Amino acid sequence: MANQQPVCKVCKQIRYFLLVAAPLIVVIGTQPDVTVPSIPIEELFTYFIVGGFLTVLGWRIYKDYFSKN
Repeated sequence: MANQQPVCKVCKQIRYFLLVAAPLIVVIGTQPDVTVPSIPIEELFTYFIVGGFLTVLGWRIYKDYFSKN
């Protein structure tokens, strides 16, 4: 194992995501039915995820195609 290649950044990000997402899905799946709060938490969460995705996508496009670095 001394001559292993370094792990790429995307692989690390996927591993971090799985480390957070898998336990979260297990916790959500094992919870009993909880009453939905009066605020539209599902919509807020959806907007947060979509906004984060578009932000990261825009940043990566800028970094890869338009940045001089």
